[in-house]
Amino acid sequence: MSSATVSARVIRAAGVAALVALLSACQAVPQHQASASGSAASTAPAALASGLNASTTRKIGPVQTLAPNSQATDVRVFLADTHAHPGWTPVPLKPSGLLYVRTDAIVDRSDLMGVQSAADQAGGGVLVLILSNHGLQKLNAQTKAHPGLHLALVVGQVMLAAPQYTSPITQQQVAFGVGSVHNAELAARSIAGLQQP
Repeated sequence: MSSATVSARVIRAAGVAALVALLSACQAVPQHQASASGSAASTAPAALASGLNASTTRKIGPVQTLAPNSQATDVRVFLADTHAHPGWTPVPLKPSGLLYVRTDAIVDRSDLMGVQSAADQAGGGVLVLILSNHGLQKLNAQTKAHPGLHLALVVGQVMLAAPQYTSPITQQQVAFGVGSVHNAELAARSIAGLQQP
């Protein structure tokens, strides 16, 4: 059974409260995985970096290829907006504001080929999702059908980022700012199912 199916069942069974708990908005990677504290993502809308290259990053970590792994942390990407939509769940942001999140994930771990951590030019952490062809088709179709919204990145039970996209996603590497390089490295290792150093 896929994680998306499990998530949908949890949401249907437990209702809106389960999704609000699931998307606990902009916390650091869970404490059992990291000693980092504080916010992992800014609540202000940010541009989505699609297709990382050397000119937009200072440091790039190794690509972690995704394979079946019982130790791996789930990863999902949802559509989100700062305006209410029927059936979308309001999620409080820290320190203030609301983000309305569609309850069905566009992309999950099964739609990825790999994950990578990186740093942007300012030294901030970037988590790069490397999409399969099928994952890219799904993300492209949804971002084309719903222009100018946000993509909420959820790793495990934590929303790490919710940047706004300005055009449909057309590249297989999609980068999300996640606060620090440490957060990016921890998230990449967790998604790949690797032991933390």
